[in-house]
Amino acid sequence: MSNLQYDISINPRQQLKSFGLTHFQYQEGDNMGMALALASLFPIFLIVAEASIVLGRREIAGILLLLGQLLNEAFNLVLKLVIREDRPNIQLGDGYGMPSSHSQFMGFFVFYMIVYLERHISTNVVHKRVTQIGAFVLGISVTFSRIYLGYHTIWQVLVGAVVGVGFGVVWYLFVERVLRPSGLLDLILATRLCRWLLIRDSRYISDVALAEYNLSTTTKSKQL
Repeated sequence: MSNLQYDISINPRQQLKSFGLTHFQYQEGDNMGMALALASLFPIFLIVAEASIVLGRREIAGILLLLGQLLNEAFNLVLKLVIREDRPNIQLGDGYGMPSSHSQFMGFFVFYMIVYLERHISTNVVHKRVTQIGAFVLGISVTFSRIYLGYHTIWQVLVGAVVGVGFGVVWYLFVERVLRPSGLLDLILATRLCRWLLIRDSRYISDVALAEYNLSTTTKSKQL
């Protein structure tokens, strides 16, 4: 047994600070407010999911999506520091409110997902439409939550969404019209580091899910 003792008492003069990234407030008894507070957490879930996909699948498309998402967040921070517009309720969070980072995040994500699925993923049309509609509904839920919970004005949310979509357009065009045609992406994938990490580009497989399914079933049948 250690003789060390820890003083866990709180000094009443010491101000405590919550972790604002995951701390959302809503009116007690407001079930919709609670649901929308949970919806506000989706950008965090999505960034973790994107990072997990990068680590698990090692697809260059996933890496480019995550990189674009992070650059979009950095751009949001720059805009906030330049515009310096307060939130409608300054007690509901630190930092500036223009533009809404949640709305900008979702604007980028929804645009990129819908366009990328439409133009580069060949799969069951129903699956594709369900995913695209789901992404759009998710984006609406997150952006609406920022207004309903009082963290942003309508204008801050709208500007955030527009900037996010705009950044998504720029990033998509950069990847498809500059990065890929230049051959730079192929040079990066050919590096020793990328080959060691098994980073790949499955863009030219018409249906990756179907191809992987056929490979797994064929391999299994050969081993039986």
